[in-house]
Amino acid sequence: MQSKIHQLYLELLQKHGAPVKLWPQWCAKKKDNRLREIIAIGAILTQRTSWRNADLALRNLKREKLLSLEKIADLGKPDNLTELIRPAGFYQTKPHRIFDFASFVVKEYETLDNLMEKGMATTREKLLSLKGIGPETADVILLYALDKPSFVIDEYTKRLTAKRKLAETFTYDFLKQLFEANLPRDVEIFQNYHALIIIEQRGRIASKMEIV
Repeated sequence: MQSKIHQLYLELLQKHGAPVKLWPQWCAKKKDNRLREIIAIGAILTQRTSWRNADLALRNLKREKLLSLEKIADLGKPDNLTELIRPAGFYQTKPHRIFDFASFVVKEYETLDNLMEKGMATTREKLLSLKGIGPETADVILLYALDKPSFVIDEYTKRLTAKRKLAETFTYDFLKQLFEANLPRDVEIFQNYHALIIIEQRGRIASKMEIV
């Protein structure tokens, strides 16, 4: 017998269809290293802001040919990122977060493709050790950039869980464990479910997330 959480996933999938149509890169079944890097950078840029604002910052980075972890790390310091990512807000902290993340990946693994070969628990721990990378951002990077089955809990998930009375406790760790325990441990399902929850809360048009 399917759990209520699994049933909700099937309901949203039937209602909205496969979210790859709205999130064509994030939910793509095949990603190259360049796309993985852009998704990871985007995950940091979207912290506490809208996708529209993050997209403006990504376009600025693209214009300056800085949509690359190696090129960002080669800057030597985050100051050169400040004006470029200003549209995404928190322009005094996000440049440091992106630079530190880029430097970490390049120094330790060279590419995200190499990082993908590491175990999920170890990778998540390393991501959480980086300043400014909290559980939600770490899980977005794991799920969408690294194709690891690590369910993302955001405010949309908490609201829908409360609305459907699927839980009485709404801490990050509790909900993460609840969703992961009641779903097949499958990257595609985790990606689809998270995207569908956002689409359900925000609407199809507002939820379209195409990367530059």
